[in-house]
Amino acid sequence: MSPILQGLANGSVRGYGGYLPLGASTAFESIATATPNGVSSVTFSSIPSTYQHLQLRIIGFAATASDSAVQMTFNNDSAGNYTYHRLKGTGTAVSADGGTLQQYIFLGDSTLGITTTNPYVYIVDIHDYKSTTKNKNVRIMSGSDRNGTGVINLNSGLWLSTAAINRIDVAVVAAGDNFATGTTIALYGIKGA
Repeated sequence: MSPILQGLANGSVRGYGGYLPLGASTAFESIATATPNGVSSVTFSSIPSTYQHLQLRIIGFAATASDSAVQMTFNNDSAGNYTYHRLKGTGTAVSADGGTLQQYIFLGDSTLGITTTNPYVYIVDIHDYKSTTKNKNVRIMSGSDRNGTGVINLNSGLWLSTAAINRIDVAVVAAGDNFATGTTIALYGIKGA
């Protein structure tokens, strides 16, 4: 794995989210971890409302060799209530895109996604998840090293709902594909100051 992606996989929330005050090492707590194999989705339900923000960390592999995008929904909502923006960089090109009225939030790239051999790393910050007065903002950093054909993405997403988030579903977009051995999806709570 490249030093950049290894750093993403091992990085602290202070490095990527900036939420923690100095000396607040206990403000970042594990809620649940899944290691899916042979299934297309993972659900985190009954998420406690004792944190200020949430963070997902994913190292993903696909069961098939094709590139499969990964998506996320909240509270079992698959209506067109999501938007996203993405900046994408490969070894040779840079692009940007976005979408509105989506049924989910893309976590990475829809063309260079998870594969059987190349790990894809995601760090997903979910801001103010328990608020009942705000739509929910999401910040995503993701990428995969492919020996010269890798990709890095900076995404943002929005769930157009003021409901508190108590469930998160993470799924493979490609029909018939599944997560494979080596995949880890971890949910953390950030208590804040």
